[in-house]
Amino acid sequence: MDYIGNKCPVCDKYFHANEDIVVCPECGTPHHRECYNEKSNCFYADKHKDGFDYQQNIKEDTLNGDENLIVCKNCGAKNVDSAFFCSKCSSVLHETDNNLQNAHDRQNPNYGTSTFGTPHSGTNPNVIMFDPLAGVSPSADLGDGITAGETAKFVKQNTPYFITVFSNIFRYNKSRFNFCAMFFGGGYLLFRKMYKVGGIITAIQAAMTILYFYLDYYIISNNAYDKLLEASTKNDYNATMLYLSQLPQTELLMLFLFMMLVFMLFIMSVVIGGCANRMYYNHTKKQILKIKTSDDDTKNRSELFTKKGGVNIPLAISLWVSYLVLSYLPVFFY
Repeated sequence: MDYIGNKCPVCDKYFHANEDIVVCPECGTPHHRECYNEKSNCFYADKHKDGFDYQQNIKEDTLNGDENLIVCKNCGAKNVDSAFFCSKCSSVLHETDNNLQNAHDRQNPNYGTSTFGTPHSGTNPNVIMFDPLAGVSPSADLGDGITAGETAKFVKQNTPYFITVFSNIFRYNKSRFNFCAMFFGGGYLLFRKMYKVGGIITAIQAAMTILYFYLDYYIISNNAYDKLLEASTKNDYNATMLYLSQLPQTELLMLFLFMMLVFMLFIMSVVIGGCANRMYYNHTKKQILKIKTSDDDTKNRSELFTKKGGVNIPLAISLWVSYLVLSYLPVFFY
């Protein structure tokens, strides 16, 4: 019998994994062995003559007669029976073979890679359970006392990916390359509400992009570059050098600047893609610690995690529209 999540009637504390539990042979009440030895008998010994049954009693006390509720074994919070995860601590509510596998995986150094599980009991067998914590325990430390459950509430979107990445950064100091950050640059950081660093990078990229589009449009519309481009695509070295030597110094400088901008924008995108996950990891820890130290109300804290975290979709749309405007901006100068 699994008593994890139930309370010892003597000390009124929840049972946890690997604890020594003693069960009364008459009524089935579990106790911590130390608590049982301290009392020398069952906590409900005086009720045995009335036919007291622990399982029936705990069901009536915790659910208050409502069969549509289920008690979280991790924190004791009540949830609707259809919920997969606890609304308070994000623990899995229904025991399945997949949950047992997750527990086994957490003993493995490479845990945290499983994302999908098996159908949970008591529901449609065709429903696949999605684990937002990617097999990581909600109470697992991801650095500075920040738990995976708290991180999931703050991250909100794409939690399996980030929980796995954060776990690997904390445990092995290894991150992943973020291709979304590479393609969208500072806009991605702003999308993830990293406003300070995202704003700085976006401003730099915006200035470089404006200059890039301006030079690109100038080169495309300049007949002098057409011959140069044709010679270079044919791998005609002599013709390429001839056309380069015939370009005015100003146009040669603009061509050099254009090539440098292409290179710098590419390098900048690669660097952002490589650093984005670590930046978001540090941002997440900082924000969660700030919320935890400034607020003692657990319920209010969860609301703040949701409010301060997640993504900024309106800002992302605005940035995309701005990019389109920038791409057509040079047209108005010619």
